[in-house]
Amino acid sequence: MNNPVMNSPQELVEQCSSLVSLPEVYLQVKKVIDAPESTMADLSAAISIDPGMTAMVLKLVNSAFYGMPRKVETISRAVGILGMLPIHDLVLAVSVTKAFSGLSQQVMNMNIFWANSFFSGLAARELARKCFLVDSERMFVEGLLRDLGHLLLYQYLPEQAEEAMKASASSGEPIQAAELRIIGFDYTQVGQALVDAWQLPKNLGEAIRHQHNPGGTPDHQFEAALLNITNALTEGFQSPNGHGNWAMLIAPESWGLTGLDEDATKICMLEAGKKLSSMLDLMEEAQSRVA
Repeated sequence: MNNPVMNSPQELVEQCSSLVSLPEVYLQVKKVIDAPESTMADLSAAISIDPGMTAMVLKLVNSAFYGMPRKVETISRAVGILGMLPIHDLVLAVSVTKAFSGLSQQVMNMNIFWANSFFSGLAARELARKCFLVDSERMFVEGLLRDLGHLLLYQYLPEQAEEAMKASASSGEPIQAAELRIIGFDYTQVGQALVDAWQLPKNLGEAIRHQHNPGGTPDHQFEAALLNITNALTEGFQSPNGHGNWAMLIAPESWGLTGLDEDATKICMLEAGKKLSSMLDLMEEAQSRVA
């Protein structure tokens, strides 16, 4: 069966918006975050309405991801320790995995996709820490969502997406270039369109869109550079023997924008890899528990 014709990433996102939507608990959390008068108690109440989300946020807060010295037993305590935005990001991460949990595996094995995505999240956070970014935790979500545009391409334009994957694999052409040539737009544009449709912060969409050319965004070059390096680390991690030249995927400007070097990025790759298994176990549980 031929795929439908999509003229823009925005049209693709609009076409699938009824099938891929964030759960109600996240929408309530976002509403609280967006309201200037909201309190930590308001956020705690919004999360607590959903027992599954409450349980998963507490599991994540008490996991090695944060390394808390003492067990955190209530959402209000978690919000008080971490703050509103980190808790928002945890709810978003769980919500995204749930929103896409039922997609077809026609083009891409979803277990592999999520393993790579969560590695990207962990790697982005480690890179941000190396750069001494104060709110480095937010880069976990940016890394996690970095490749999200591919899920929509795999699901709704599988023939073109597969053709682009094969063309990239056989010729060495960058995947985003193959998609632009074959589909008319690439996964970074779809990712930005999805972030915009979900009304997530603009910096997130800009960083995703320009992860292969960090200099292309005037205001969010640092985040785009971190995602650019994250992409390279993910490629290196998933095929360490077959892709020994992963550092070649890093745009030259990313080194200057972040102040990182290849040795530092290798350490980040190793640290992210150590944490990946436990994070995947937590998120697998999240898919089954969050309504």
